[in-house]
Amino acid sequence: MNTCLTLRERYFAPELANFDHPEWVEHLRVCDVCRSAFDALPAIEQLLEQSCPPNGPVPPFDTLASTAVAAARRQRQRRTLRRSVPFVYTGLAAGLVAAIVVIGVVAGRARSSAPRLLQTGEELQVTSKARQAVLASGARLRLDAGAVKLGSMEAGCETLQLSTGRLFLDVPKLAKGHTIAVRTPDAEVRIHGTRLQVIRSSQSAQAGTQVQVLEGLVEVRPEGIGRPSQFVRAGETVTVSSEDNHRTALRRSTLEALDHADFSEAEKQIESLLETSHEDLQKSEAQALLARSAAGRGRRAEAIRLYREALALLPAGKSPLWGENACAELAFLVEQETPGRAMAAWSECLTRFPGGMHAELARSHIRKGK
Repeated sequence: MNTCLTLRERYFAPELANFDHPEWVEHLRVCDVCRSAFDALPAIEQLLEQSCPPNGPVPPFDTLASTAVAAARRQRQRRTLRRSVPFVYTGLAAGLVAAIVVIGVVAGRARSSAPRLLQTGEELQVTSKARQAVLASGARLRLDAGAVKLGSMEAGCETLQLSTGRLFLDVPKLAKGHTIAVRTPDAEVRIHGTRLQVIRSSQSAQAGTQVQVLEGLVEVRPEGIGRPSQFVRAGETVTVSSEDNHRTALRRSTLEALDHADFSEAEKQIESLLETSHEDLQKSEAQALLARSAAGRGRRAEAIRLYREALALLPAGKSPLWGENACAELAFLVEQETPGRAMAAWSECLTRFPGGMHAELARSHIRKGK
């Protein structure tokens, strides 16, 4: 090893280099380590010339470790480096490449830190990494998951449509008459200047929109009739369930109230059910529940009328269990109020639900009536 160091000291120095000397040629023939270092010397020399010209300034290495800075400065001292072990050149070249990469990464991050302007009709989607954007109003948004789309500007309102996902908004104080709205399938969130997070889940059991306000005040307007708006302040969180989940909760609370003979509470819930009912099937069920409450109060004539209205709304071909129960309860009420019409009521029950759970009961009453 001492012989190798001595020879490198003599033959790697620029003013002493004589690579044709028999002593050097013979040493390269028998020493693999020195031969590898010697073969790599031209490429390292070229890299040093390109990266650090002898008379040029030393490039800045603010982001590098102190060892890389020291190595970059030492490259100006060509004579000393040339006398060093050639692998130091390789390490220094790697340090220079690392410096260039680090500087490039830092510059790239600086450029990417400025969110781009989201255009009308444009949609942001996130699969793994969060995405940022800015609106024309100056509001900044970060989408952590899901998809959000910027709708057209209407009446001074920038509308973001969040179908699903997690959205964070930093909204500056907006000019008078200007607002930002985040719309989900469950609610509309009105913003005038605040910081908040909106999360929309599409999973059936937990489907809904959660609004968490960090600063300021926002207005949350649930979708559907009979669901009042509410204001959410800093530090507060509100969750708006989907319309389907909202109706399911109303229906459950109505049935519980009826089971406990709390007819006033049941009718209050039924009123909300009717307000949120868009389809005939939903309206029919709400009307049947109202008829059940009237029957529980002892108002048979009213219950008969309401049951008939409910069954008239029930779409053809639909045979839900609650519909069959309503038809049987109607027949019982008719039998008590006007016995002469009982057989017709039971016949209607058998006609509408021929294979239902009350079919045999209906046949039995018809046989008795004959």
